[in-house]
Amino acid sequence: MNRRASHVILAAAAVLVLLLLGAQATAPLLYTAENTATAAHADPATVQKKSPGNADALVPLMDDLLGQTGTLALTIKLKDYESAESDLARYSELSRQFDRLVVTLDVSGTDIGEFQQNNRKNQEALTTLLNDTRRFDDLKRLEIEVQGDDGQRMAIAYEGEALRQKMREGFSAYAERETATTRIAEHYGANATPYQASVEDFAEVADAADDRTGGGSTPKSPLDVAVTPGEGRYADTLLIAGTYIGGMPGTPIEVYVDSRPAGTAALGDDRTYACSYRIGRVLAGPHLAYATAGAIYSEVATFAILTENTTITLALAEVNRTAVACTGNLTAGDRPVTGAPVLLRVDDATLISTQTDGNGTYAQDVVLPAGEHTLRAEFHAAGYPLNASESHEETAVIPDEGLSALPFVAALAAAAGTGWYLRRRARPEESPAAAAPLPEPEIVETPAAVTIAGLPLREAATVLFRALRAWLGLPETKTPRDCARIAPAHAGFFERYELIRYAGETPTKEELRAMEEEALGGDEHA
Repeated sequence: MNRRASHVILAAAAVLVLLLLGAQATAPLLYTAENTATAAHADPATVQKKSPGNADALVPLMDDLLGQTGTLALTIKLKDYESAESDLARYSELSRQFDRLVVTLDVSGTDIGEFQQNNRKNQEALTTLLNDTRRFDDLKRLEIEVQGDDGQRMAIAYEGEALRQKMREGFSAYAERETATTRIAEHYGANATPYQASVEDFAEVADAADDRTGGGSTPKSPLDVAVTPGEGRYADTLLIAGTYIGGMPGTPIEVYVDSRPAGTAALGDDRTYACSYRIGRVLAGPHLAYATAGAIYSEVATFAILTENTTITLALAEVNRTAVACTGNLTAGDRPVTGAPVLLRVDDATLISTQTDGNGTYAQDVVLPAGEHTLRAEFHAAGYPLNASESHEETAVIPDEGLSALPFVAALAAAAGTGWYLRRRARPEESPAAAAPLPEPEIVETPAAVTIAGLPLREAATVLFRALRAWLGLPETKTPRDCARIAPAHAGFFERYELIRYAGETPTKEELRAMEEEALGGDEHA
């Protein structure tokens, strides 16, 4: 391989490297998390786990959750409220970890998802049990302190009755979940014994509440309450109403649902009152309602909230070359679900949170890297009397922004520079025989009159070179090497001058005299 060919290959390789670097200049990501698995490596963060068989990683957390229910129920039964608060905080943290793992592994549609839903309800039931049990202790102390105040004693009795009935209903729901939760736990080899013990402790606490506020018969309250209809679903409006015998018109009536304020109504001229209660973010199942008029408490009315299925949609629209707008609606039947959290799952991994507005509509812009992506909207229904749902999967394609012009400009400049360098290097290697025929020099009739008297030897040689070049009619741009090829008859003169001019040699006086005769004397001295 000759030197010209090697230089051409080198230049081509340099241009190729610059092009490859340019292709990555705008998108330097060499691989993505979706495709890092090889024969020797698998990224565990991207492994898809969509079946119960892949849920083994959840078993240790299931064990911890079941064990924590037993610990918490026992400390509540023992009335060790400080320890119970600590146990509840630990239980809440474990539940959050479990919820995140279920969402990450996308197993909410399996029996693991059923376990998750039951655990959420158990956590809320035990939280309510702790609060109600502590309130029972407060009522017991108040009852002793107000022995001489019949009105205050009656208020305490009615509130105790409301709490006692609420606790019985809570225990009934807690016990109903035992079979399903135990079955799932045993299926995965988790220890359900602490959870089963918590059911027994819950029952003892509820039974103890019945004994603590018994203390004889309670006279019928002049204030009654009823809930119509007796059951409802999300977004339904129930009517909590009643009469107050002996009450004065205009008397404010406070209405409570599950011991929390739910509304206020004024007693009418006919001694009746009514208050609307709209079902929103509240758990499905039995609930309690009662009313108060100052120190007068009503009896307790019960009603049920039923579970409703939900539907969530997702539509994509391009915002710009790097983002898409995700919009959709969340409905329960034909009613919008308002103020509800919605999760957008990108490529079965990334989760982006948003929320529905007053019309059940959500909107969120999502920035995506170049490539094809899948998106899905999910509603997990935590705290709602609703079932979870997810939308159909949609696909978004984000185009590549293209290559920057800078790498191409650099590549062209490198190619041009390489070509110029090779051309300059190639000139000395060309032989006179291989070169194209050169034009004959045009001889001037009479050489120009020049004098070199008094000039240094090297400068005198330059004057003589220019004189001979002019006499031969050669352009001033020709170098000594060019002149030697064009006028071989004077090659000796030009080759000697090339050494003087470029090699720094100094001619002797005899050499200079011979060059002078040749430059000024013409062919007769050649």
